Amino acid sequence: MFKRQYQYLFHILITIVAIAVAYFVLKPHYKTTGLTVGLVNMDRVRAQAEPFQLLHKRDFEARAKAQEHLEILEKSMRKEYDDLQILQQKKHTKAEELAKRKAELDKKVAELDQHFHQERESIKQKFDRAFLAIETELENIIREYSKNHSIDLFLNTTMNEQQVALVADESLNHTDAIIKLLNKKIPNLEILNK
Repeated sequence: MFKRQYQYLFHILITIVAIAVAYFVLKPHYKTTGLTVGLVNMDRVRAQAEPFQLLHKRDFEARAKAQEHLEILEKSMRKEYDDLQILQQKKHTKAEELAKRKAELDKKVAELDQHFHQERESIKQKFDRAFLAIETELENIIREYSKNHSIDLFLNTTMNEQQVALVADESLNHTDAIIKLLNKKIPNLEILNK
């Protein structure tokens, strides 16, 4: 329990230090031009924006399909092993034939395992590429939004799933606008492949 409290205190302390540093570094700039700050909750953007939701759904479906395919192949392998056990119980079966058949089955199992790991890695790589593409678009949207709305500094209100902004005027929060722009920019994942 104390460890958890120390984490919260550490995050609050880091936030206070960051605000103090930002104040002293940006103080001359603030006095001459007026600093406009915007807030965005990146965790909420990643959870609620349609492109991220579609990506997670597609990833889940791909993994489920791969798992289903693996289970079908495993059933087939189990049947072959059961047939091999039946052969082993028969007295007239040659030991060389049994050893050869067992080696073939072991080889098939090893190939199946390798194929499954390759398929899982392929799914992960596709997810990572699409996630990076969405993140890149999100970054571009935030940059463009900040230019269009004359926002000098955007702060992420979450860090490691911890709320960083303790008190803020809700008019500074632009999370919903960013989500809408990202949804509009990437209505489907096929756009990422172009």
